[in-house]
Amino acid sequence: MYNVAIIQTPEESLRSHMANRRRWNIGVLLLLIIFAYVLVQFYWSTVRIRGLVTPLEAGDQDQTKRQIALISQELDNPFWRSVEQGALKAAGQYRMELQYMGPFRINAEEQMKLLEKAIASKMDGIILQGIGTEQDKALIEKANKLGIPVVTVDTDEPGSKRLAYVGTNNAYAGQEMGRLIAEDGPKEPSGVIGVLVGSKEAANQRLRLEGFQSVINTYKGLSIAEVRASNISRLQAAQQAELMLKEHPEIDYMVGFSSLDGIGMAEAVARVKPGGVTIFAFDDLEDTLTAINKKQIEASIVQQPSQMGYDAMSLLNQYFQGQTVSSKQYTPISVITDKEVPTP
Repeated sequence: MYNVAIIQTPEESLRSHMANRRRWNIGVLLLLIIFAYVLVQFYWSTVRIRGLVTPLEAGDQDQTKRQIALISQELDNPFWRSVEQGALKAAGQYRMELQYMGPFRINAEEQMKLLEKAIASKMDGIILQGIGTEQDKALIEKANKLGIPVVTVDTDEPGSKRLAYVGTNNAYAGQEMGRLIAEDGPKEPSGVIGVLVGSKEAANQRLRLEGFQSVINTYKGLSIAEVRASNISRLQAAQQAELMLKEHPEIDYMVGFSSLDGIGMAEAVARVKPGGVTIFAFDDLEDTLTAINKKQIEASIVQQPSQMGYDAMSLLNQYFQGQTVSSKQYTPISVITDKEVPTP
């Protein structure tokens, strides 16, 4: 047998070398791409974990104090700032540290993300508004299993593992609104009513509306023309009230069940039917009180948000001290008219 040697020409050898080099470069490039992808995924995973595990407000926390998260419906809403002030007062009294947070605009998903973060941060207690979703209930149950008591304020979360509810008896508040209208006119009340709610989905708004309807339905002369949502916006309250007045010119009364509804309704009535509609509002924002003083709003049902915050913290303190905690603690409401509003 003879061994046959294959001899490449210089051109063939160069082409073979270049092909091998291209394959090498492609292989190295693929490895770099895979490495970069893994690195990026690792980075974002670290960021997400850090976002959940890192304390909500790192810095000068006093770790000897119990850390309480207060999750508001909307960060700078005057109602929730008042809840915060009451909670801060109690925090100082009971040697707790309060961390106040919330979405910039009303957003239930953001509220639940903050609840997740508070649980992951191992807060000692959580105060929040009941959202009324299965996810919210599941998160409250998760907190309960981890030994983190949850107190709902403003809106309850019935059927959940929350420790207690502190706030207005919303059904009763709605009934009080109905009685205000029934007592406004003659012995046999009559008139057509336009209604604004902050949200048709929010449990506290539904309860107020149901309580209101339960009273109005007992009077043959009273009827509700329409119920619209303002999305807790002064602008939208004015827009929805104006549309309602144009579509139902027979409206004699307008009622609002969230804090910005009264002001919006007053603006709409001034444009469409000045002096022809009696308005009943909710809460005691400064602009609402001014409108009552000017007789643009007849009266307003006033809650006690500061007391809600204080009482919620007090219940948590009782729980930490091993005391029995009432599952529901209603804060009072009152009715304010021009007699109670000082003249500027």
